[in-house]
Amino acid sequence: MPPRQRRSLSMPRTPGKLHRDGLTATATVLVEALTAAQSDRETGDTFTHPFHSYPARLHPATARVLVELIGDGAQRTQPIVDPFCGSGTVLVEARANGLRTIGSDLNPLAILVARAKTWTAPPRRRAALREAGHAIAGATLAAGKEARRATAEVVERRRPPGFDPNARDRRLARWFAPHVRRELEDLAARIDELRDDDAELADILLACLSSCLYKVSSRTSDTDGTWIAKNIGRGMASRLFVQRVDLLVAGLGDLAKVHATLPEVHELDIRRLDTIVPDGTAAGVITSPPYAGTYDYADHQRLRFDFLALRHRDLDDNELGSRRSFENDPEEALTAWRKALAGFVGKIARTLAPGRAAALVIGDSVAAGRAMFALDDLRDALTSDLTLEAWASQERTKLGQVERRAFGTREKAEHIVVLRRV
Repeated sequence: MPPRQRRSLSMPRTPGKLHRDGLTATATVLVEALTAAQSDRETGDTFTHPFHSYPARLHPATARVLVELIGDGAQRTQPIVDPFCGSGTVLVEARANGLRTIGSDLNPLAILVARAKTWTAPPRRRAALREAGHAIAGATLAAGKEARRATAEVVERRRPPGFDPNARDRRLARWFAPHVRRELEDLAARIDELRDDDAELADILLACLSSCLYKVSSRTSDTDGTWIAKNIGRGMASRLFVQRVDLLVAGLGDLAKVHATLPEVHELDIRRLDTIVPDGTAAGVITSPPYAGTYDYADHQRLRFDFLALRHRDLDDNELGSRRSFENDPEEALTAWRKALAGFVGKIARTLAPGRAAALVIGDSVAAGRAMFALDDLRDALTSDLTLEAWASQERTKLGQVERRAFGTREKAEHIVVLRRV
């Protein structure tokens, strides 16, 4: 089995000055959670954490500390909820802690990956996943060798239903060498064939394929859409695919050693959270909401959306705090952001059972040249049924002239806040 690879995470390893306030015992744990990204070298390689890259994901070591804090005393039937679950870091840690957990996100790729990373099915099903992945990769490698023969027939390119094939080809053509594109499409077509018999396995294998896409593309990274030349050999995509299958199966096996129910993962706007978690029933909420003006997940993942044929209109229309919204109309975006922040803080308050708590990881940012101070904005959004029990902040480096100019004499920081339902 290949070594587990480290992924870039949202919380930097560079130490910064720490600040804290509120209930001493809670604030002390929050400092531990903030500094875990710098001190913990192991957690990110455990379970299924290294399976799939995801922009700005919460550091697994931070999630582990917060799960232990917020999950303490939770009843078995009460869920830990992450309404901005991303690729599922909190869900993995809560599942590993034996807790019932529910996650939601508006990003269809996040849901695909989070479901794969938390799929602790029985051993025979995990074995079936591995066998199917190896069989698909082997068949694709054999087809590639056959295609290089002079007498080989030209294989028609895959045409996902509901996607204009010409528009899809135009968007994908520049990112993959022709032989890489053929190999990837062959893998995807075989996963499509499996879907007729076993849609569950097909979805998880599609997540495995997703984890390979940017490695064999000419895109620099998840968050950098710059084109770069890469020399991708024939068969590399299939070999990477089967490596990711093995990595996932091993991580799922580790995760399944702790008895707990399978996490629920829903593609859902937080405004509809009550449709999956009735008000007043959550044992806790652990989440990292979007940072205003920092990322465009719809744009970062568009190559994956196109290739994997994931529908993303809801994300395009309703992504909270996206960078593009602030670039298009900064004042309207600021008003919308503050309204959205108040809305999801209120939704979190209603979701919690009385006396239970939420931990929010938030960060200062720059949106259209304006400094956004997350802790101040969160305080303004608090409802009467939430108390700010404690917070901890760690100063972060101001990146470039834009941030230095926007923040001026104030420091930029990352924060973890614990809010308790009255």
